[in-house]
Amino acid sequence: MRGREILLILLGLLLTTPRARAETRTAPQRLIEFLKQQPAHAPDAGLRLSVDDGEALAAPSENAWSRTLTNLAGVTGTFITLGLLGFGLVLFGKTNLEVVSDTASHSFLRAFMVGLLSQVLIIPTFGMLVVGLVLSVVGILLVPFVVAVYGLLAVACLLGGFLAVAHAMGETHTRRQMARGVALSPNSFRYLLIGLGSIAAVWLAWIAFGWVPVAGAVILAAAVLATWLLATVGLGAAVLSRLGVQPSFAGRFLPTEMLTDEYLWATPQQGVPAIKRPTAKP
Repeated sequence: MRGREILLILLGLLLTTPRARAETRTAPQRLIEFLKQQPAHAPDAGLRLSVDDGEALAAPSENAWSRTLTNLAGVTGTFITLGLLGFGLVLFGKTNLEVVSDTASHSFLRAFMVGLLSQVLIIPTFGMLVVGLVLSVVGILLVPFVVAVYGLLAVACLLGGFLAVAHAMGETHTRRQMARGVALSPNSFRYLLIGLGSIAAVWLAWIAFGWVPVAGAVILAAAVLATWLLATVGLGAAVLSRLGVQPSFAGRFLPTEMLTDEYLWATPQQGVPAIKRPTAKP
C-alpha cells in the first residue's frame, strides 16, 4: 500500500461518521498496528511509511491534548484559589480591601512606581535586616521570627494587592454599567468575580491558542506581562496604603473639617481656609 493511500485512509477516518470523528484520537494507533502487519520488503517500500513515522504522528496529538488539559487545570485551580482568598478577604477585611482598591484606582501610576521599587528593594532590605540582627547578641534569637513575619508580610502585600486590583477592575466595570442604566447589585463579591474573570480570560486565550507556534508564545508573553503589571500595581497600592490602614492616596476620603459648614467660620486648620462671617443687612 502506498503512502498516499495510507494518508487517504487517515483522512477518511477524520471525515466519516460522528462515531468515527469521536474516535479520531485513536487513528494514529490504528495506523501503527496496520504498519506493523505489513511485510518488511514490499514492492513499494520506497513510498511506504514506517512504524516510527506512525508513532511520530501519534505523539504530537497526545502531547498537545495532555498539555492543554494540564494548563487548563492549572489556570482553573489558581483562579479558584484566588477567588476563595478574595471572598475571605471581603468577609474579614472588607474595609482594608476597599482602601487598597481605591488607592490603585486613584493613584495608578504612583502605585506602579512604588510597586516596582518594592520589587527591587525587597531582597536587599531582607538581607540588611537579617545581617543587622545577626550582628547583635539578642537579635540572633529573633531571626527565625523576623524571617517568618517578613515573608508573611510580603505574601500578604502581593496577594492582597493583586486581589485589590481585581476588585478595582470589577468595580469600575460595574459602575460604568450602572451609569448606562443597567440594574446591577454593587457588592465586593461581584467586583472580585468580574476582575478575576477578566484576568483569567487572558490565560484562557493562551490555553486555547498555545499550540500555535508563534501566536502561542506571543499570547503567553502578553498574559505574563499583564499579570505582572497588575501585581506590581497591587503591591504598590498595598505599600502606599499600609495594607489598607492609611487612606491618604485613596482619593475619596475628605478631611473631618470638610464634613460640616463649621470650617467656614473656624480658624484655618490643615490648609482649609476660613472666611468672614456675613453681617446682617440693616
